[in-house]
Formats: sequence, C-alpha cells, structure tokens
Amino acid sequence: MKLVLVLYILFLIHCLYCPYTKVEESFNIQAIHDLLHHSNNLTLYDHLEFPGVVPRTFLGALFIACLSKLILWPLSFLLSWNLITEQCIVRLLLGACVCFSLNKFQKAINTLFGSLTGTAFLLLTCCQFHIIFWSTRTLPNTFALPLVLLGLSHWLKSMAATADRTHHLYHMIYYLSIAGVIFRFEAGLLLMILLCFEVLIYRHLDILDAIYRIALAGLPSLFISVLIDSWFWQKWLWPEGMVFYFNVILNKSSEWGTLPYHAYVTQFLPRLLMISYPLAIVGLIFDTRIRRLLFPFITYISIFSLLPHKEWRFIIYTIPVFTAAAGVTLSKISTRIQRNNSRMFTTLMMISLFGGLLLSFILSTFLLVISRLNYPGGEALANLHHHHHQQQYNQKVKVHMDVKTAMTGASRFGELYNSEWSYSKDESHTTLEDFLDARYTYLITSASPNTFAPDYSVIGITYGLERVQPRSIATYMNDIKHGRWSKILQPLDIDFQPSLYTLELTHPEQSWIQHTLRKYPIVLYSKTYCPYCRGAKQILSNYCNKSQIHVIEVDQLQDGGQIKQVLKEISGRSTFPNLFIFGESLGGYDDLVRLEQEHLLGDKLPMGCHGDTT
Repeated sequence: MKLVLVLYILFLIHCLYCPYTKVEESFNIQAIHDLLHHSNNLTLYDHLEFPGVVPRTFLGALFIACLSKLILWPLSFLLSWNLITEQCIVRLLLGACVCFSLNKFQKAINTLFGSLTGTAFLLLTCCQFHIIFWSTRTLPNTFALPLVLLGLSHWLKSMAATADRTHHLYHMIYYLSIAGVIFRFEAGLLLMILLCFEVLIYRHLDILDAIYRIALAGLPSLFISVLIDSWFWQKWLWPEGMVFYFNVILNKSSEWGTLPYHAYVTQFLPRLLMISYPLAIVGLIFDTRIRRLLFPFITYISIFSLLPHKEWRFIIYTIPVFTAAAGVTLSKISTRIQRNNSRMFTTLMMISLFGGLLLSFILSTFLLVISRLNYPGGEALANLHHHHHQQQYNQKVKVHMDVKTAMTGASRFGELYNSEWSYSKDESHTTLEDFLDARYTYLITSASPNTFAPDYSVIGITYGLERVQPRSIATYMNDIKHGRWSKILQPLDIDFQPSLYTLELTHPEQSWIQHTLRKYPIVLYSKTYCPYCRGAKQILSNYCNKSQIHVIEVDQLQDGGQIKQVLKEISGRSTFPNLFIFGESLGGYDDLVRLEQEHLLGDKLPMGCHGDTT
C-alpha cells in the first residue's frame, strides 16, 4: 500500500510539473471543462466548433466531470482556485482511477506470483516515465486503461484459481468489452486475443458462452454510448465505431506517419519499460509461467505492428503485463541473491539491479524535465496573463491563438479571464488584415513576428523542444579539443528553438482606424444620437447604397474616447460626423452640404456612387 501511495505521489508531481495538455488530450479536457462550466448550454461546447478528425465519446469526460463536481463543490466553500488548478484536480482524479486499477492488478499479481513479485511490479512501475506521466492525461487510451487493468486482474486471478476460474474470466470479458465499445477498440482486440487462448488453446471457456458474455456487456455499452454521444454531437453516431473505421478500415491514421514493422519491439518497448524490458525478456526465455503470461500480448503487439502508423499509446495496455513479467524475474533474482553464499555474486547482482532501477528512474526524471518543453501553448497563454495583469487597458481584450498554440497546451482551462476576455481559435484568421479586422489585442502565433509588424510588437517568446538526439563520439572529441569540459557529462544534444511568439497590438485605435480606411473606400465615423450625422447619412444615400458606406458608430464602442482622439490626430477634426474617402477626410456635415451645393461631391466619391440612387 505504501508503494501505491508513492506511485500516486509521482502522478501528482508529474501533473503539477506539466499542468498543460496537448492535442491528443484536447477533446476530453475541453469536454470536461464544458461539462463543468457550460452544462446547461450545449452551444458553447468546444467540440461543436472544433470537432476534430473523428468524434470521441463523452462518457469518460462525463464520469470525471461528475466526480469533480462531487469533490470540488464542497471545497468551493472553503477554498478558491483558478482554472489551471481545476484542470490539475480533474487530471489527478483520472490518475486516481488508474492508480486504483494498478493496485487491483498488483493484488492479482500477489495472488498468482506472490507478494514479492507484486512489490517488484510497483517498484518497477515507479521507474517508468510513460505510465506515470500519461496516467493523468485525458487520452481515450487512459480512460480505457482502468477498465482494461481491472479486466486483466481477473485474468491473472483466473490463472491462480480453479473453482472460480470461469467467474474471473467472465469479469475479464465484461471489463474489456466495455472498454472496447466505449473508449478504445484496441481493448476489444486484446479481448479477442485473450479469448482465443482461453477458448481454443487452454479450453477454459466455451465459445458460445464467451460470445454471450461479450453481448451481455457490449450491447448495453453500445446503447449507452450511442444514446449519450448522439445527444452531445447532435447527430446519430457511435464514436469508437467511427474511430475503428477511420483507423483500420480506411487506414487514414497512416497520414500521421509510418514506422517499420519492428518499431514496437525495437523502439517503443525499450523506452516504455526501461529496465523492465530486459528483465521481461529474460523471464520469457527461462520461465514457463511468464511465457503463458506474455504470449497473448506478444500476439497483440504483432497484430498492431501490421498497421503502418504506430504510437506507443496503442500498446499502453501491455506495459503493466510486461512489468509484471519483469517483476517475476526480479523477485526470483532477489530470492537467489538471498540464498547465494558468494559475496561477489551477491554484490554484482545487487549493483546491477539497483543500478538498473536507478538509471531508469534518472531517465524518467530527465524525460519529465524534457516533456515540459512540449507545451509552449500553455506556457505562452500563462505568460500572457501574467504580462497583462501588470498593464492597464481600457478596451476589451481579445486574444487569438493559432493552431500550434491550441495543439500545445492552450486549453479552455487555461483561459483564466474568460468572463472578461475574448479568446479565439478561429483558423480562418491568419493575416494581419484578419487580425486587425477582428480587433485582436494579443496574438499567440508560430508565424514570424515580421509578418504582423509594425502594428503588432513582440512582448514574449516561448521556447520549445526542437529535437533531442544522442551526442556522437565526434562531438565529445570536439568538446575535449576546445576545453568544453562542462559538456562532457551531457549525454544528449537538446535543441531549443523559439516556438511561439506573443504579440501585442501596439496602438490599438490607430491601427484599427488605418486598417478600416485601407479596407473601405467610404468610411463615416458617426454617433447614433447626432442629428448632423443623420443628415450626412441622408446626403450620402443620394449617391451610394447603404452597403457602399461603412458606418462606425463611435458612441457604441468601448474605446470611443480613444477613437475620437486618434481621429483628431489623423484628420484634425474632433467632431462628428467625419467622412473619409480613400483614407482622406472630407470633413463633416457642413463640408458635405457645401460640396453637394457646388456639385463636387459626386466627383469625390468612388465609381458606382455617382448620381441619385433612387
């Protein structure tokens, strides 16, 4: 139980050190935010504006949101927190679900292999970066993981049981069926593989009985998913069915990159398992029980290796099982060390084991530090809030975040001033004219700042991780040659590059007015209650259609006073109306009357505005 607590503390540290979320997590984290803060207004939900490539289920987000309500509502009377803290709490609740299921899995290991193996399993898990870092992150795979682990814990118990074996296998089917239908189809594939072994090879289940149990759990799960998700998406659908069709049938996932067949074995598993990988391989070779444990999961990985697009999260469910196999090997080595009388053998084995565990833990810590650099969007938005807090502005603040910003950490939980500010991820806004037209106060963008100069100026640069690669021998030799001794102990080359720029509209009113005058041939600055303004509109209507006259009612603008001041600087007039033709001021009402009486107004107006429009 103490190691489980240590494991959850590691979850907590990783969550707080990297509080932001990336694109893979964005649907669920945005959905949880909307369920907590816009529960009565579906039109405000993020997924309706940014639906993503394929729809995802709301059931996981709904469960965490309800859990959050139960916990956060009583605390709200005692404590106050910002949205980023709330996001961390939400993630830690998901992590608690994963930790609970890992504890159940460890108890099943105790039943099958002994308590020493269970302890070794938790110890090895504490040294693995990915399972700790991602257990609080709102991936669909992470939502499926607790259900899969509960199912696999029953599978392990079925190996140790005799009278209750069928009972445990039924529960394995129930948990994995629910996970496969609602969250990730890979859980369903894993269930099919496990059943092939249990039904065809070991004959612990009847095939018709297995199908009946799958239907018993799968059909209600399908009904609930279709019913609830169709309401949230406002159309009939089964999200995970569409994901399966997209990734497997259409093979569209390959558009996100491909890797060779052996990538899971040679690239992913070594990084995921670290010291557990060689220990599991040793057990696979020498221990019949470990072969019985691992063969279904080796089959699972082999099948997924056929898909050209590969990601570590597709095989996340294999990590605890391989770690359990490594725990068996570690416990056997530990027992042999205790029984061996050779001091040299004991010393060498102890150094090897503790050295491997320590190295894995150091690498995990290093990966945590590096991973923080993968969330520049969240960092940039937080830095913007800090910057603005020190400034004074009269106009309403509007922020535009580009695609990269939204993909690298800028979630709705990061919009701390959502009641006062306006945040936009409008992907159609890309040019300076777009931003000025929308009157954005700030931009967070990956584009070059020169594109938006001189209207927008840089107030912050957020660096991100460009690449990490092992240092070559030639690099070490070059460091020695030039006496750069501090770099000798540096095993990796880490390249940081400017990732996002935070830009501020330097002179908002002036930039907006100049943009408006460039965009529209005829611009009339007016006030709604002014009789002279109404007279100017009447005169212009004799020459132009209403659609040809861009009227700006200054008294309806929040920054109307600043607009008036800038207009005075530009045109020398501080009264209204103020008419501009092709960027030059023609004056006010008296000037329009004089020009009309002298029959000169038509010549001043753009082509298409000459003559009486009636």
